[in-house]
Formats: sequence, structure tokens, C-alpha cells
Amino acid sequence: MQTPDTKPGAYFVTCIDGARVGRLAGPFINDHAAALALVDRARAEAERIDPRAAWYAFGTCRVDLDHPQATRPGVLNAALGLSA
Repeated sequence: MQTPDTKPGAYFVTCIDGARVGRLAGPFINDHAAALALVDRARAEAERIDPRAAWYAFGTCRVDLDHPQATRPGVLNAALGLSA
């Protein structure tokens, strides 16, 4: 089990396919634990939508709160039942 990061920031569930990175779920403001808890569900939803996702790497990332995309919603938020 990974220990959640305690640094302030916008946390996202992400996937990586070669050079491409996708923010699947988030942002979870100052809440890395919430992002970590959603990785498996986000992976399952990504694989349901795109069978090639079985070969992607899944995890989390943090974006500084002052970054222009810190509030950009994850592409699977609606499918995962996350509020907009």
C-alpha cells in the first residue's frame, strides 16, 4: 500500500501510454489518498472503454494548485460518478 503524499496540490488518477498521459479522475484537492483509492476503478473503466488500456500504466500525479490545469476535470469523472 502506498503512503499518500501530504503536499498541497491537485491530485489526479492518471494513465500513461508511451509518451501520452491522461488525467482520468480528479482533481482531488490536497487529497492524494482519494486519488489512490480510485486507481483500480478508473483502470477498470478505462479498460471497459478501450481494451488497449490493459497495457497502460496507471497511477496518480500531483499538479501545483496555481497551475492553469489544476482544476481541469478528469476525462472519466462522469463515468466514475464524480461531481463536476
